[in-house]
Amino acid sequence: MKEFTPEELSTFNGKEGRPVYVALEGKVYDVSKSRLWSKGIHMNRHPSGKDLSRDILAAPHGKEVLERHPQVGVLRQETREEMSHLPLLLQRLLKRIPMARRHPHPMVVHFPIAYLMASSLFLLLSLLFENPSYERTSWYLLLLGAISSPFAMLTGSLTWWINYRLKPSHFVKRKIELSVLLLAFEIILIVWRLWEGPISSPVYFVMVFLLTPFVALLGYYGGQLTFPEGG
Repeated sequence: MKEFTPEELSTFNGKEGRPVYVALEGKVYDVSKSRLWSKGIHMNRHPSGKDLSRDILAAPHGKEVLERHPQVGVLRQETREEMSHLPLLLQRLLKRIPMARRHPHPMVVHFPIAYLMASSLFLLLSLLFENPSYERTSWYLLLLGAISSPFAMLTGSLTWWINYRLKPSHFVKRKIELSVLLLAFEIILIVWRLWEGPISSPVYFVMVFLLTPFVALLGYYGGQLTFPEGG
């Protein structure tokens, strides 16, 4: 069976009539007949002619999807260790628990998104129905959102370090800026609410309502990192 170097594999990208090959766990598959690879790129994110062993960890399916296609060769292993930038203890942990490479952040990040958007919603309900219980619910949700936000930021930073070596990109920069600004908003609102109790200030209401577009924009940037437009 033919052995491909990473450089040779990269030429099989579906361009100029060439077949579409991808590698997974040392095996090279011909996915030319798959409509999902018809343009040489999958979900507008995964280019062909590459080793997808790491990317498959974040996919909504397993390796069985690629195993349905014919194997045309094997991939020569690169000498460079892809996790060489990490401490040895962390490398060992990630090899034992592969899902820890990408899953912790998606598992955590949805909590502050849900809590903070719900906080805006319940404050709006308190204004519409003049019911103080809605305002208290909004306050509790704000607290939960503020508690979960640092965990989302920490796991996001960890994922960025492990998988992308802290290399900056447009969406990563925007996510960092918005995350810091959002956390500052949360701290200001919590201190204000603790100091004065239930608040009727329009400024406070506006700040709570702004939590929704903040987290929505953060979710958009996160989605662009995982599922770019056009995918």
